Amino acid sequence: MISVTGGSFPAPLPMADRVDEPWLHNGAHLYLFEPPDLLRSRPIGLISREELSTSLDIIEMHGRNAPLFWIVDLSRLAGIASNARRLLSERDARSYLRAIILVGGSFQQRVLATLAIRAVRLFWRHKTHVPFAFFATETEARAWVESERRAHPAQGPAAPRFDRSLGALDG
Repeated sequence: MISVTGGSFPAPLPMADRVDEPWLHNGAHLYLFEPPDLLRSRPIGLISREELSTSLDIIEMHGRNAPLFWIVDLSRLAGIASNARRLLSERDARSYLRAIILVGGSFQQRVLATLAIRAVRLFWRHKTHVPFAFFATETEARAWVESERRAHPAQGPAAPRFDRSLGALDG
């Protein structure tokens, strides 16, 4: 078990690691970009407004050439600070994302993530929404990403969006 402010979390992560993977830091949180269009994140503990702003900068930087599949490991996430959640109403990253894929996490974390995503959709008030999906493991998430790549090939920054605004996809 690992203890951080907000609770204890199991040490094993649902996302696979290789020794040669160069994870980068955003505060206590980790991220890794895999060209051409995959961003992996591991939030650890509570996400502050500054850290969320940096995360959005990272998404924008890597999503300029092609919208990203963003895989987020929920297993160590304690939450998002309230002033950070307000940031999501101020910055719209949808054009940089093809999908948000949430991996692992407890039932409570998945419910909170679903509520957060639905709240963001209310702020954005647009018909086009970034699809999101939940999976138990990274292997399942990557298989879904591959199927989405085949079904909806990206065509650069102006790739057409597909709308799955009615809710989360079950993995």
